[in-house]
Amino acid sequence: MQKFNVKSWLLSSAAVVVLLAGAVVSMPGQANAADPHITIMGGQTKGSFNRVVSGWAAMIAKQIPGVNASSKGSAGSNANIRAVQAGKSEMALAFASDLYDGAKGIGVYKTKTSDVRYLTFVFASVGHFVVKVDSPIKRLADIKGKTISLGGPGSGSAKNITKMFKHLGLWGTFKDVYAGKKSSDQLVNGKVAAYNWHPGVGSGMIRGTANATKIRLIDMHVEAKASGFYKKFPYFEPVTIPAGVYPGVDAPVETFGTGSLLVAHKSVSADLIYKILKQAYSAEGRKFLTSAIGGRVKQMTFANGNRNLVAPMHPGAVKFWKEMGKKL
Repeated sequence: MQKFNVKSWLLSSAAVVVLLAGAVVSMPGQANAADPHITIMGGQTKGSFNRVVSGWAAMIAKQIPGVNASSKGSAGSNANIRAVQAGKSEMALAFASDLYDGAKGIGVYKTKTSDVRYLTFVFASVGHFVVKVDSPIKRLADIKGKTISLGGPGSGSAKNITKMFKHLGLWGTFKDVYAGKKSSDQLVNGKVAAYNWHPGVGSGMIRGTANATKIRLIDMHVEAKASGFYKKFPYFEPVTIPAGVYPGVDAPVETFGTGSLLVAHKSVSADLIYKILKQAYSAEGRKFLTSAIGGRVKQMTFANGNRNLVAPMHPGAVKFWKEMGKKL
């Protein structure tokens, strides 16, 4: 399987791009067609998803005439998929893994999220398994008997690593906690032996951990590949975290990741979705997003546009991507 190349860019702080929105049918919490207001759901307060959606909301409000937009925090990817499906948010940022499971009605989704539509790949969310430099944990199998923070409660980060641990037969062999943004402090203070986080490469939270204590990142690719993890879960793929991204981590680390995708409710106006995507990929839109969000905007390319296409695409996105010459 082809690796996602993140080596050409160093990313600032914690997240990246999201886009979207639209005038929709009259439903509670959705935009009024005469005065559309777009709600974009992100993630935990001060987390990477929130920074991304805040940038996108600002871009939409400033550069799409007649449209207002605001961002909103949430428990993470899973909560975002459910909110869009329920018509409580016009758009959201979500992991490809959650979009895939929701579209099929599997995993934690008891029914299909049939009203959620794919818009575009935004950036790669990359698995980081963080330990102190002198930790006895050298590989994932070494977590047995340890206390591990898997991420925020109900978050995409926690769901991704849970799939990995269950696949490897490690589930139940360690104490799982869900410290969320407190995971970094808990590792530094010795309350957990490791923590899992799935941001973009260059996470501000992980940089903060590395500045507070010397850290290592565990190679998760080797066990994923050997166990058939990628074959069972096709929305995951190998990723390399380049050397030097985090203080003291001076060698590249092999791991796994999934796409962070922009999604929208199917009732959002196709014309508005088309306009927003076209603006986001324009020179003006990209300049604004780069200023608001940082270097991960470089991952939002025409080549990556329909990467991780694991659910039906919104008609407005279909129009845009076909115009860009993509075969869907």
